[in-house]
Order: sequence, then structure tokens, then C-alpha cells
Amino acid sequence: MKHFLSVLLSLVLIFSCSSGVFAEEAESLAEEKIAAMIDSGELKLDLISLDDFYEKTTAVRIGDRSISPAMLNYSYITQYYSFLTTYGAYAANFGLNTSLGVSSLAGQACPMINGGTWQDYFLSAAVDSLLMNTALSRYAEENGITLNDEERATALSGLDGLEESAAANGFESGEAFLKATYGNGVTTDLVSEVSLDFALASKVYKQLDESIVVTDDEVREQHPTIAVRHILTKAVPDENGVYTDEAKDAAKARAEEIYNEWLAGEATEESFAALAEQYSEDAGSNTNGGLYDSITPGQTVPEFDAFCFDDARMPGDTGVVYGESGAYAGYHVMYFVGEGDLDTGRETIQRERMNDMLNDLTSAYEVTYGPYISLAGLI
Repeated sequence: MKHFLSVLLSLVLIFSCSSGVFAEEAESLAEEKIAAMIDSGELKLDLISLDDFYEKTTAVRIGDRSISPAMLNYSYITQYYSFLTTYGAYAANFGLNTSLGVSSLAGQACPMINGGTWQDYFLSAAVDSLLMNTALSRYAEENGITLNDEERATALSGLDGLEESAAANGFESGEAFLKATYGNGVTTDLVSEVSLDFALASKVYKQLDESIVVTDDEVREQHPTIAVRHILTKAVPDENGVYTDEAKDAAKARAEEIYNEWLAGEATEESFAALAEQYSEDAGSNTNGGLYDSITPGQTVPEFDAFCFDDARMPGDTGVVYGESGAYAGYHVMYFVGEGDLDTGRETIQRERMNDMLNDLTSAYEVTYGPYISLAGLI
């Protein structure tokens, strides 16, 4: 389901990023594999054309909906390009070698799938996306939700630059470019169908999401957060990276010195915030008065957490506590503000309820693989 929630790569961007070299390589590879499948008897083309075969047979069945190899492959390639757009050069950090192109995915091990390949990963993402689109689109049909003219035009706008992109990549037509880039059976009609389907599913998703109402009391009960200001004084490690007792004592003395300076002054939240900006060594909060406004239980180091979530804690309470993690050791001068930002917990509950809705919708559809799933990933 999570794949559906990622940003869908627009057709314009896909067309502009595709190259004639890649398309020719993929087309040549597909022709070789298809020829081998025909020779072995795995693929029979005695009655219909190759394009019709890709477009009219079944690779995956979602409930009573037949997903053709062409549609599955279009979703598969879209997921691949979306991943590249999201992570760019950082895709290599996931173990994906993007320089080899889409034709190499079946031979690249994917660390996110035990024993699987990147082809398996993107096929799974494609099926998840098609399952979600199917469930949401059927919900739209059952509840009278449709796209208006403006929404339809927006959904199809990705095809506006198709002919220009095709010409720029050396293809005689947009249809030829789609076939070379996405595989046999992928036409402007299929791309239009998928685009409208996704737009309708997105509209339903938005309406469902907006229908969820989470009250403040529900947030307080299910996902409590607190707001706290702090001033961090770090212990300095020795040459071996060890925090000695002497270094910790020095950090404690510095924290107490700052705390006493606050007590000797106005001793208000505002004066505490000013000292945090002046003295705190926490780069994450020393520019906003040392404030963290939505801390949840267990989010911070134990001593910090214990101060924040003490049942007796009251707004305006202060103190000095020790803290240590893999990144630092030192002392925190604490100022308890009170209840945290409710929106953080509200969003968490909303996501949980939305996921429950989506799981309920998709669980009604059985996913089965048809006889021509072997063509998946073979463009």
C-alpha cells in the first residue's frame, strides 16, 4: 500500500528522462526473450498479434479485474522511474545500480527482499499500486464519485508532450515511443486509462482522508505529547572517544552555572529560551529557544524522558538531568512547558485510521497471477 502513497512520476518527466538508447536496448532484449518463449512453446501467437497478446491476456487478476501484461509492465516501469526520481544518486545506497537500466533488474539482488531481485521489488510495487487503484476506483463507482472535466484534463495532461518527446528521441510517433519505453501493448489509450484511473483513486483517497475527524481528547488519550525547553552542555570526549568522569563533571558544572544564571534573572520561560539560544549545544533546538513541542514517550534518552513524563510534572517545572546516547554525553537544563502540539498525534491517528480504511477496501480483492505473469518485467 505504501507504494501508492508515494509521489507518482508524471508522464512528462518520464518522457523527458527516457532515452532512445535505453528504449532500443530494452526493445532488442524483449524481442530476443519473446522469440525464445515462442520457440519453447511457452508463448503462443497463432491467433492474435504480439501487441494484442500483451494487451488482452491476463498477467494478474485483482478480484474480477484482469490486468494485462501491458498494463502491469507500464506500472512496473513507472514504479522504477518514480524510485529514481525520489532517490536519484542515492539509489545506490539501496543496492540498485541504475547505470545498467531497467533490463538489468532481474539480475540485481534487492536487499529489501530476502532472496529477491529488484525486478521482484518493482513488480510488487506495481501490483500494490494496481490493487489500491482498483479498490479505490470501485469505491468511487459504488458511491457515485466521478472526475469532472477539469480533473480529467489534468489527469491526461501528461500526454501533451508525447509527440515532441518521441521526435526528440528519434521515434516516428508517440505510440512507437511508448511501445519502446514501456513494452508491447502500451498505447496512448492504455496510458490514458491508467492516468484517469489513478486520478479517480486519488480523488477518493483525498475524500476518505478528509472525512476522518480526530478530537483533542482522542489525541491526549492515544498519542500524548509534551513540550519542553532544554539547554544542553556536552561532555568533551578524550582522544579515545571516551567520556571520562572528569569530563562529565565539567559538563554538569557548566549546566548548573547556566541554571543558576536563569534563577538569578527573571526566571521565566522567555528568559530560559534566551539562555538556550545563547548557551545550548543542541543544534536541533538552540535557534528556537531550546524548544521541542511534540515529544512522545520513549523518544528521548531515559533521563530526559523520565523528567518529561513524570506523572507529577507541572508547567514551569525545571531541573538538571544527565543524558547520553551514541552521539553525545552531557547535561540538560530542563524547563517543562506543558502539553505538546496535538497536531502530531492527530496526524498519527489519522494515518492509522486511513490505513485501516485502505486495508478494509483492498482486503476485499483477491490477487492471483494469470498464465502470462512470466511476461511481467519483460518489456
